[in-house]
Amino acid sequence: MTKVLMVGSAEQSGGGVASVLRLMKTMPFWEKYHCGWLGTQIQRGYGVKLWYAVKAYFKALFTIWQYDIVHFHTVPDKICLIIQMPVLLLALIGRKKIIMHIHMGNQLEDHTHNRLFIWCLNRAGRVVLLAKKWQKCFAEWFPTVKAKTAVVYNACAPTPAVDYSVKEKSIIMAAFLNDNKHPDLLLKAWKNLKADFPDWHVTIMGNGEVERFQAMAQTMGLNDSVTFTGYITGKQKEDAWNKASIYCMCSRHEGFPMVVLEAWARGIAVVTTPVGGLPDVIEEGKNCLTFPFDDADTLTMQLRKLMESPDLRRDMAEYSKSFGERVFAPVMVNESIEKLGEVEDFYLPRN
Repeated sequence: MTKVLMVGSAEQSGGGVASVLRLMKTMPFWEKYHCGWLGTQIQRGYGVKLWYAVKAYFKALFTIWQYDIVHFHTVPDKICLIIQMPVLLLALIGRKKIIMHIHMGNQLEDHTHNRLFIWCLNRAGRVVLLAKKWQKCFAEWFPTVKAKTAVVYNACAPTPAVDYSVKEKSIIMAAFLNDNKHPDLLLKAWKNLKADFPDWHVTIMGNGEVERFQAMAQTMGLNDSVTFTGYITGKQKEDAWNKASIYCMCSRHEGFPMVVLEAWARGIAVVTTPVGGLPDVIEEGKNCLTFPFDDADTLTMQLRKLMESPDLRRDMAEYSKSFGERVFAPVMVNESIEKLGEVEDFYLPRN
C-alpha cells in the first residue's frame, strides 16, 4: 500500500500552492494513495512563520517514516527551499521516493545557477512542471538534472452555474500586492479609462503592499473609483467575484495562475499578460485578451474592448467557463496524473 506525504503551504494558508493542494485533496488519487499533508509555510508574520515551520519539523520527525513518497510543492526561492530542507533531509535519511513539484514558470530560467535548487532537483525521482512550455525548456536550462519530468496542470474547483443578472460593471484583481503582481499597471490603465466609463469600478483584493498602492491611486485621483479590500474571505470575497465582469492580471512572473482559472470558472472575462503556463492554453479573444508585460497602453485598449461590449464579455465568460470545466476540472487533472504511466510509475524514482 503506497502512501504519499504532500509537503507545501499550510492548508489554512492563502496563495496558489495552498489552493492547488486543497483541490488535490478532493481528487480520487488522494484517498487511493493515503495522502497526508504537511504544511511547512504559512502567510503570517515572521514569528508565526518560524513557529509554524518548527512545529512541522517535529511532526515530520515522527510521521515521515510511515510514507513511501514525499511530494514537495515548492519554488526555487532560497527561503522556501531552506524552510523545506529539514523535511527533505529526513526523507533522504528514510530513503523515501521524492517528487519536486515546481510552482513557478518563467522565473525558472533565473535559477539555472541556483546550486541549492539544483541540488534539491537531483534528489528527486520526478520533477513536475505546470506547463508543457516549461517542460520543453527544463532540459536546456537544467542539463545536469537527470530526473524525469512530467506536466500536471493546476485544477480549478467546480462552481455553480453563473447568474449573469448579478454582474456589475466591475473590474477586479486578486493578488499579494507587490511589484511582480503590478497593480500599478491596472491603475495606470484605469486612469486612462475612468472619464469614459464613470459607472465602472475597480476592486483590488489581497494583502501585501496595500498602503503603497492606495497612495498611488490617491495621487492619480482614483480614490472614488478604486477600492482596496485587503485580504478577504467568505461572503465578501464571494460577492466581489460573483459580481465582477472583468478580471485583470498584470503579473510579470507566475507558475500557472490559479486566479485566472478561478475567473474562468466563475464566468468572468479575463485580461492578462501571457505569463507562466498560460500560453499553453490561451485562445486569444475566446478565453482571454492578452497584453504585453508592462504595457499600460495595450492593457487600456483590451479593457476598453470589453467595457464597451457586453456581448463580448458574455461570450468570453461563457466560453471560458466551459473551457475551464473541460480542461481544469479536478477529475480531468486527476486523469492526467493517472495517465502518466499510472500513478505508480509517476511516483517511481529515476534509474
